Amino acid sequence: MIDNKIKYLLFSLFMLLMVSCNSMKSDAKKAASLINKSIEQTHELKLDKAEKTYLKAQEIINNYKEKDNALEFYDLFVTFRDKERKEIAK
Repeated sequence: MIDNKIKYLLFSLFMLLMVSCNSMKSDAKKAASLINKSIEQTHELKLDKAEKTYLKAQEIINNYKEKDNALEFYDLFVTFRDKERKEIAK
């Protein structure tokens, strides 16, 4: 009986970690895309749109600033941001 409870607890923790990692990865990808879009809008002199897009990205980034996994989020964010920039440059 106790064995089953421990297994259930470990499984639940594992699933929680998987969901939170996917969420963080998705958030980092979205924030990176928004930042790149904001830069593109700035180049096109669509400054109002660029500001709104940038602020949306900052909202996502700020959700991770005070958390223990901020560095992990930032590493993912930078990777996605740079990858997308390289694809746009081609």
